[in-house]
Amino acid sequence: MAFQPAPVPDRNFRRHLLDFYIEGQTSADLGEWLREIGQDPRGTLEERKARVLAHTQYLDMPADEFPRQTQHYLQHYTAEDLADLCVALSLPNDGPKDCLYRRIFREVGYREGWLPRIPPGSRIDAPDLALFLAWYPIVRRGKYERDFYPSLYEELADICGAGEVHEQLPIAHGTTLKIDFHVGHPQASGIGIEVKMPTNNAEIQRGLGQVDQYLHRYGPSFILLIFPDFINEAQLTFMTDQLALKNVRTVIKLAN
Repeated sequence: MAFQPAPVPDRNFRRHLLDFYIEGQTSADLGEWLREIGQDPRGTLEERKARVLAHTQYLDMPADEFPRQTQHYLQHYTAEDLADLCVALSLPNDGPKDCLYRRIFREVGYREGWLPRIPPGSRIDAPDLALFLAWYPIVRRGKYERDFYPSLYEELADICGAGEVHEQLPIAHGTTLKIDFHVGHPQASGIGIEVKMPTNNAEIQRGLGQVDQYLHRYGPSFILLIFPDFINEAQLTFMTDQLALKNVRTVIKLAN
């Protein structure tokens, strides 16, 4: 049975993050923080820290608002800072800045009930993997589909294990059509993930035509990841309606 998100605020986890944020701020930063939340910005460094802690809404923020606020805080940190936070959260601290950022944000999903924890050695299924793809933040928007491949590979490798993720795998013997990412053994059924970033109606129609071949190969274990940056709302609605008729598991990554 697929995991059903049931977000519940984890106050201890939130306090852990908040302590890290506060400890890394200068006196001037804390003063600005206090102004933003309508509190007196004056006082010593320790007084300002205590006042932020006493008046911030971060600890009691509704579950659906907490992830975006956490992203707002995290995006200002350096790679070294994020590596330190990973250590504080008992997470691996290897990789570039964007990878660390996504790893910490994924932990938010785990701790607050948005994402399932996959036991070591277990295989993830397509419905759960779709949740991870919907959750993971796009740090930089690209102009082409291929611009998203590196970060997507890093995310899939972090979740499923690098040995489970294969790029540009032919979907059948004798065909030139390839799947952007295959999760699982290359010769096994696996999960297929295709990235589409259409720019016009012709590309939408071509993508919809390819979907039938992907479905023939993967069935319900096919996931289509759409970046709709260059199409309008009506085109996106048409595309998603057609995909729904085909029962395609679809994840749409909107620009912020």
